[in-house]
Amino acid sequence: MKVLHITPETPGNYSGGKIGVRQTLFSLIDNHWEVDYIGPEIEEKELKEQYSNVYILEPSKNLLLRLYDTLHMNTNKRYRSWLELKLDFSQYDVIVMDFTKLDYVLKRVPRDKVIVRVHNVEQDYSAKNYEYKKTFINYLDKKFSGIRERRIVNSVGSLIVLTNKDKERIHYLYGVPYDNMTIVPVCINKKLFKPVERKRDKIQILLTGSLWFGPNYEGIKWFLDNVYTKLSFPKKLTIAGSCPNEELIEKVNRLEGVTLIDSPKSMESYFQEADIAIAPVFDGAGMKVKVAEALSFGVPVMGTEHAFEGYDIINGVNSYCGNDAAEFIEYLTKFSELTSEQRYVMQKECYRLFEEKYSQKRSSDVFKEVVKKIYERAKDKRQI
Repeated sequence: MKVLHITPETPGNYSGGKIGVRQTLFSLIDNHWEVDYIGPEIEEKELKEQYSNVYILEPSKNLLLRLYDTLHMNTNKRYRSWLELKLDFSQYDVIVMDFTKLDYVLKRVPRDKVIVRVHNVEQDYSAKNYEYKKTFINYLDKKFSGIRERRIVNSVGSLIVLTNKDKERIHYLYGVPYDNMTIVPVCINKKLFKPVERKRDKIQILLTGSLWFGPNYEGIKWFLDNVYTKLSFPKKLTIAGSCPNEELIEKVNRLEGVTLIDSPKSMESYFQEADIAIAPVFDGAGMKVKVAEALSFGVPVMGTEHAFEGYDIINGVNSYCGNDAAEFIEYLTKFSELTSEQRYVMQKECYRLFEEKYSQKRSSDVFKEVVKKIYERAKDKRQI
């Protein structure tokens, strides 16, 4: 089968969005299909080499054209490159597109062959992003995202969503039939998991994420102000993520035992050293990739109900769930009192949950069924 993968964001190993697109890539190539790519330049060579053919869309540098396109709802800076792309889309059996952003793609591709992977309900995501950062660009994104999203979800062959909550929301906003949506949660590649019975004087705590993104930063600030400074057991906190703002940098500099790592090239060593990860997320959209990453390393997570949206967490068995400072302090203190053997058991429970529900294999298996269904449906339609 020949598949085309279209995405406004590249596959990658280090940020939530890129990891999500990487999941789509492996969900296709794991099924031994021939996959071509259309999107931005892929920086990570080993991922670029997974595709049979790569068509790179360069960003436009013509400011007048960018302004004209933006006012006509085409805010993607690679829109002009897309228009100039010479490609026979009829050669593909199925087209898989990441995100509900690129409605202009629908004018050129056979819509009945298109599967769209919904990473976020963009209407909600853009509204929340504007709430945290009121810029003109974010305002336009908020204004246009729902219109573009409606066009896409009501035009294509099938949708792949992350959670049942997203499924319900898309049905409510746009009237998409439930049977046109399939749930595939955040799934990532297996890690080389080695559970270790650590006997340490201090609990190693890890906070990760895109540190520039409003809900992430607000959650971290809340944790530092209301939880971390109230913990009485010996501890060390590492905050590792992309592009921390100045306020966070200054706050960390005033705290003892806290290390800030700005935009690390790899998170692997930090997860391997962590005893527990923290996900103090109270707002935002979609599933939190950082939770799946932690579970894949056998690291339990102390998080909010919102952070665990889409995850089958059992409180006290494979992670801890709490929604206020008192619960965070209570559960983190309980974790600090566990023996090394008890933490070892929790590590194994984390990894077992990951293998059963959030490993790449599960994603690839479900993608196989969705792609085959669309392929057969489109083939039958052409034969009528």
